Amino acid sequence: MMNLLNKKIPNAKFPSIIIHIYYLMIALTFAYLYYHKFVQGADFYKTDSSGGLFAVANFESIKPIQYRILIPIIFKCLSMLNLMPPKMLFFLINTVLAYLILLSFYFLLGKHFKSRAMNCWIAPIIIYPMMWNLIIMNGQFFYMDFGLLLFMITGYYFIVAEKPNWLLLTFFIGLLNHPSVNYLILSYLLYNYKQVFRLKTIFYAAAMAVISAGVISGINMMLPQDREGYFLINNFTRNLSLFWVYPKHLLIRDFLLNFGGLHFIVLIFLVTGQWKKFKGPLLYIHLMVIPYLITVMCNFSIEEMRNYSTIIPNIIILCLYFLSTFENSFLRPVDNALTPGFRFQDNREDKSKEKA
Repeated sequence: MMNLLNKKIPNAKFPSIIIHIYYLMIALTFAYLYYHKFVQGADFYKTDSSGGLFAVANFESIKPIQYRILIPIIFKCLSMLNLMPPKMLFFLINTVLAYLILLSFYFLLGKHFKSRAMNCWIAPIIIYPMMWNLIIMNGQFFYMDFGLLLFMITGYYFIVAEKPNWLLLTFFIGLLNHPSVNYLILSYLLYNYKQVFRLKTIFYAAAMAVISAGVISGINMMLPQDREGYFLINNFTRNLSLFWVYPKHLLIRDFLLNFGGLHFIVLIFLVTGQWKKFKGPLLYIHLMVIPYLITVMCNFSIEEMRNYSTIIPNIIILCLYFLSTFENSFLRPVDNALTPGFRFQDNREDKSKEKA
């Protein structure tokens, strides 16, 4: 039995079966809570609803929602099998997406921290800010939120793994889910900041830009010209007004509890200068949070906590970097994540051996 649970599936690069079970149990729990808060009472047919899965799949939805076609198409194809009620089917889709988020975040952690065993067990930490931003403080059901987070994590992985062809594929599929994967273009440039003017970097960044324009144009061509809605909206004035008209206690709540408070750890990481120990592309790729937050102010609704879920992977990894600087930390950053000449993990190990 133990040999079976320790077997790595589907190959040696993946976690053992017991870890897959661990991820699946957590995914089921999260999807179950999400189901009871949002999915159970959702209207899958309403054309102007952010949960209108059937409306989007039938190309009957308004523009800002119609661009998010990936999950509705998958959902409609599976629902045609008539194996279960639609909402139960969507619950299972969310469970699979949550499981894949955990698995992909494990692989992303492997590009930042050394211990595979530790990465297996700490990967579900991503559920903590997801719980706050997508369930506790979230007031809107949007079927594509899980998929967006999955594609962002997968995109980051292919960037740091330096597999640009896989990045292009992920980017294309992700665009069918939500245009926010366009931030992967900036992340790719930040990771390759030393090679930003090289032909390869320019080619792949330009390829993603062309794919983005092609996908949006293609969907637009399939819609009637008089279809209601927009693609991008200027929300800056509206968001700015909220600081005067929005209840002050809600503003304070949103500021304190966004990401479950993890952004304060990131702030300490930056203010104390601990970030200097991690100079390099593995740190700079996460600077994408700065332009993202600026564009949230300009183009999104700042009071919708789900809008910040896109940068959850960045926030968590920056937090883990900070935690790895403590004396007895169980986190060991990979060598190429550290500033040249700085090896605090190895130094601690050497000291412990000397004491022994």
